[in-house]
Amino acid sequence: MQPSLNTWTILLLFAAAQGLFLALTLFTQQRGNRRANRVLALLILLFSLRLIETVGYWTKYLLVLPHFALTTAAFPFLFGVLLYFYARCLTAEDFQFSRRELLHFLPFVLHAGWLTSFYRLSGEIKLRILQQYIGVENPKITNWLYFFVFLLQTLHMLFYVGLTLRLLKPHSQVTKSAGVGLEKNGVRWVRYFTLGFGSFVLLTLLYVIWLQLGFPYSRTVDALVLISLASQIYLIGYMTLRQPEIFSGTLVIKNPPKYEKSTLTPARAETYLNKLLQLMETEKLFTNSDLKLQDLAHKLNLSPHHLSQIINERRGQNFFDFLNQYRIAEARKYLTDSEKQQYTILSIALEVGFNNKASFNTAFKKYTGMTPSQFRDAEVKADKV
Repeated sequence: MQPSLNTWTILLLFAAAQGLFLALTLFTQQRGNRRANRVLALLILLFSLRLIETVGYWTKYLLVLPHFALTTAAFPFLFGVLLYFYARCLTAEDFQFSRRELLHFLPFVLHAGWLTSFYRLSGEIKLRILQQYIGVENPKITNWLYFFVFLLQTLHMLFYVGLTLRLLKPHSQVTKSAGVGLEKNGVRWVRYFTLGFGSFVLLTLLYVIWLQLGFPYSRTVDALVLISLASQIYLIGYMTLRQPEIFSGTLVIKNPPKYEKSTLTPARAETYLNKLLQLMETEKLFTNSDLKLQDLAHKLNLSPHHLSQIINERRGQNFFDFLNQYRIAEARKYLTDSEKQQYTILSIALEVGFNNKASFNTAFKKYTGMTPSQFRDAEVKADKV
């Protein structure tokens, strides 16, 4: 069982060397999102070391360096976590690591602790163990405990792949609609990287299950698994050359202020706000269920855009919330008026400007924490007391 290299293993080791170089470059880069780049650098470093050990097993070089065996066995419990934190560092401009985040690393610590007994063995004993597996033409995973640990690692990585894609989803939707160049490419890059990593995990899972079920060992499939891991490193290297600006910042899309170009002055806005509030109190326009922003703006001799700006900036509400606030206040008067106890909930809803009972119930609960019926019952009980 003499150690030997071939074309495939040379290419894989070249990928590992490129990964080590990329990790060093990203870790020492002073510009851009340093936190995100350092998390990515650590992930690439772990990929590279895992690749080196796997190639060492494949080429029998672990028999020369037995102490290197299983040194990266717990790394899969870090791959998904680091991928997730990389995405968080990119998508949250103010993201900060906290003590609570350390819980994500607990599976890795537990697995590494479990392997400590193997790490403490002498080189001679490790060599005898390795000789039982390295060089075997049709290796089988006979230890179900190790297979169970592998399944835990796989599910752990797939869970974080899903978590990362879920984190990226709202950013993908924003960039898709906004058409922003750098941010759009950045979100797309992280998404493709995550999907590529997920494909590697699934391929590895299918391959190990294949061996565990007793099917013949395939050197070709073994190579494909290693190549799928190496491709992640090549992908990152390609992106750093093709679009280095992606690694220079965050993926947070900073939209310009909504009313940045508005001609409405603060003084005029305050004047019209007072007119608006007075109009709502005196004429109760909110009771009109068909009332539109344009209708209200016309009443004030104001453009709909400026009216929307006044409501948004001065009241911190959108148009519908602004109307519903008045409608709910009016509905509470009906519900607490002893002379209107014969009114049904639907009739009150229609009186104050809602089109149906369902939307009235939803809005009322949003503002009061209870349905109109619950509110009325509570008031009746309070009166009896």
